[in-house]
Formats: sequence, C-alpha cells, structure tokens
Amino acid sequence: MTPDASALYNAGTAALRRGDLGPAIAHLRAAQRLDPRAHDVATNLAIARSRVEERQGSGRPITVMSSPELWNAAGAITVLGALLLLASVFRPRPRRLLVLGGATLALGTLLGLGLMLRAREEARHPEAVVVAPMLDVLPAPDERPVSPYLLAAGEEVRLGSARGDLVEVRVGGNTIGWARRSGLWRVDEAPRYTARSGSK
Repeated sequence: MTPDASALYNAGTAALRRGDLGPAIAHLRAAQRLDPRAHDVATNLAIARSRVEERQGSGRPITVMSSPELWNAAGAITVLGALLLLASVFRPRPRRLLVLGGATLALGTLLGLGLMLRAREEARHPEAVVVAPMLDVLPAPDERPVSPYLLAAGEEVRLGSARGDLVEVRVGGNTIGWARRSGLWRVDEAPRYTARSGSK
C-alpha cells in the first residue's frame, strides 16, 4: 500500500474518537512523518499522547521540529556559515566574520552529524507503538527471570532484534525486554493497517 497522509490521518482520528489510543498514535505519527507541517495531524497526535499520559501518569517525548525541518535547518546554518567565511575574505578586518562564520559552520555540521546518528538509530531500532491494551515485556527465554515491564496502549518505544514471534523492546536507548510482535505496530508499517482499522 502506498503511504497516504490523509488516509493515515483519517484512520488515526477515527481510532482516537473510539478511544483506541495505540492505533491512533501509530497512524497519526505515520501521517506526521509524511506531512510534518500538517497542523491537524499534530493537534490530534498531541491529544492522543496527552490521553496516554493521563492514563499512565508518564510524560511523553515532545518533538519541537520534524526531521525534514531539522535537516533544512542544518543545511541553512551550514550555508550561512560558509557565506560568512566567504564574506570575511573581502573584508578589511575579517577576524569577527571569520570567527562567526567558523562557529556557524561548525554548528550546522554538528547538527547534521546528530541527524545522521538519529537516522542510523531509526534504521537499526524502528519506532513502534503499543497497540495491545496491556503488553508484557519479559526477559528472553535464555535470560535470568525478572519482574516484567507492563506497557499500555499508546506507549511509544523502539524495536531491536527479533526472535520468532518475539521482538526486543527499547526505551530511552536501553533494552527493557522482549514482547510479542502482535502487541506492537511499527510506525513505518502503519499504512498496511489503515484499511482494517476502520472495521473495529
């Protein structure tokens, strides 16, 4: 299925209206990736996340800018730094422009490197949303037994390795255990759930 921001938005909004927070966040987050400037998507996603926070009493991460906007900002800062360095060549007293241009160029470069690392993290550990009402996150069968983590519908995590029908669950860059794949939707795979989400 070809990703479509409008279809994802409609599916997410319908799920939000039903109180089905897991699919709502998965669909709206996928729509936001395709159309990061869409105000209605951002608004409904914020509502869904606030409802999860109310139910669980846990804070949600807030994204100030989308990835495309951050890449554009990094490019603009880098170009500005290069222009300032170029301008310093033609000034009689270039020291100030040279320092400012170097600092701006360095800032743009560092931001770009940070975004590359974030893209690498996304490729290795894709974003996912809990869609089961409650999801047990347990140690792998060959690991020492510990008390399970319980995640609720709408919780946002990242995924790691897979073993059969189990997948590694990561929160804050750390592995917290393993859970059944059926209890999670990968955000980048949300379009394939769009058609069936309206049938509930």
